[in-house]
Amino acid sequence: MVLAKPMLMVLFMRGEFTPNDVHQASLSLLAYASGLLNFMLIKVLAPGYYSRQDTKTPVKYGIVAMVSNMVFNAIFAYFYGYVGLAMATALSAFINMALLYRGLHLQNVYQISRQTIGFVARLAVAAVVMVLVLRWQLQDMQQWLTWGLTQRVYTLVGLILIGAVSYLVSLMIMGVRARDLKAATD
Repeated sequence: MVLAKPMLMVLFMRGEFTPNDVHQASLSLLAYASGLLNFMLIKVLAPGYYSRQDTKTPVKYGIVAMVSNMVFNAIFAYFYGYVGLAMATALSAFINMALLYRGLHLQNVYQISRQTIGFVARLAVAAVVMVLVLRWQLQDMQQWLTWGLTQRVYTLVGLILIGAVSYLVSLMIMGVRARDLKAATD
């Protein structure tokens, strides 16, 4: 999300795609990106139903999410235009994910443990550190406009590497190791 504008500049800003287009596209990218975790969690939680031969419940929740998406589209598109459509999609993904989790929780199939909450908190702190480091290293967008494509690509790759290293180092400092990311096979 922090690198939305630089990525769009590198990928698309040539010819008719102007700096204003980069800004406009970055707004919808931010809105979509805010729902990315929810989309991933849907893919994680839905098999909890399928593995128990329950295919109807995820479909019901999906229909609720789809209807809520249409309602949110009508509301947000009026106020925020195309960005509102992205916001509605992200919000409906949250609803779908929340319904899936709630169903598994109420059926005692899955409960979030304290260990998981602590792990997710460490991931969040590392993400905040990464964002702060990237914001500190990120040049003003006016500077990016003066650079050619090659300079933009090198700078973007450097920023991605800096972000990854700061994230991984933060995790290591907080005691997260590679073995913590592997699923238990016991």
